[in-house]
Amino acid sequence: MKPLAFTTLLLAFMLNACAGAQSEVKKSWRNTVNTVLIENLTPGDNGLLEAGTRLHTSLENSVQKTGFLLAGKESRFHLKYKILEYDSGSRLARMATLGTSSSAQAKLKVKVALYNEEEMVGGWVVDSWLKGGIAGGSEEKLFAKAAEEIAGHLKGDF
Repeated sequence: MKPLAFTTLLLAFMLNACAGAQSEVKKSWRNTVNTVLIENLTPGDNGLLEAGTRLHTSLENSVQKTGFLLAGKESRFHLKYKILEYDSGSRLARMATLGTSSSAQAKLKVKVALYNEEEMVGGWVVDSWLKGGIAGGSEEKLFAKAAEEIAGHLKGDF
């Protein structure tokens, strides 16, 4: 074997990292103090289901910045929301009018409630809008702004 090939092969084996972890469970526990489950209650028959799904994704990203942990059915808190109104507007019209036309705006209205087991501990109606500008604005920003507003309520900023 050539010395260069041998050296390369030897370095490949030496630099190859192995990692692992193992645990032995003596007693398990669940951290349910700040866990939250996000539930979309938007009905699928009126065309708002896609908007509800897009808001759900934005909420998952925003809630992680609040100190709450996303969890499953055993969560202490349940954040339930329903899209009341959604209008995507016209991005082309937002670009053409530089965001000055109210008819071109994208709008989102969401009803949100936070439950601790069966008791409602908070409720909000969040309005989000997108006027755009030179680039017309992305609808993802519309959902991100609504999710940030909801996360602010969860943190107690409002």
